[in-house]
Amino acid sequence: MIEICRFDPLQAKPSHEGTILADDVVPPSLHPPFEHAYGYLLNNRSMLGHQHPTDEIYVVTSGTGYVMVNGKNLAVRTGDVVAIPPGVYHTMLCTDRDEAPFQWAALWWPHLEGGEPFGEEISFCRFNAEAAQHRQRDGAFFTCAVPPQLKTPFGQHYGYLTKEDAVEAHSHQEEEMYLILRGKGMITVGEETAEVTGGDVVAVAPDLLHFLTAEGEELLWVSFRWRANQ
Repeated sequence: MIEICRFDPLQAKPSHEGTILADDVVPPSLHPPFEHAYGYLLNNRSMLGHQHPTDEIYVVTSGTGYVMVNGKNLAVRTGDVVAIPPGVYHTMLCTDRDEAPFQWAALWWPHLEGGEPFGEEISFCRFNAEAAQHRQRDGAFFTCAVPPQLKTPFGQHYGYLTKEDAVEAHSHQEEEMYLILRGKGMITVGEETAEVTGGDVVAVAPDLLHFLTAEGEELLWVSFRWRANQ
């Protein structure tokens, strides 16, 4: 069976002194070079502010809200990826203007030198199809998903398909995780095919042939890829 996981608030545990609900993001068959947790807030709630020595990103997977980094606020929505610098105070706040619960995936890892300098504004990525690179051999668009201010121990990109387009079937030696952000599609891994939709996390083991096809008007995801022995 294709391993597909989805955040379940009924199974999540209170975190940050009970201000959010949290659970693992990465399917248990994978071994990523980062720590990970979902965060989940209901309307008009906020996460306990904190800081840590690690690099971190927040990938917004549902709803709308605000991230506060070093005293500055940024309105965020599904698909945004926000850079959290090491040693900087930050928190998340849920707005009341969206029926969807505010949810994000947090990934963090020991600080790596080599990223671009942080300015005064919050560094984030938001997928823009017009600015993305179109691969000529298939129907996919790709662009970086992690702000360049952070150096990562993994490969990463946004992927985007419009209706009935597909990513060319391929395989690689790395483990990979697809975090579906928006839309509906089909994923094939090896000999199996399954439906995916916004919020699904799909595990892909090394050397397995796999590809994605859009079934709705669009399909947007973030892919993270790394060597299994990292």
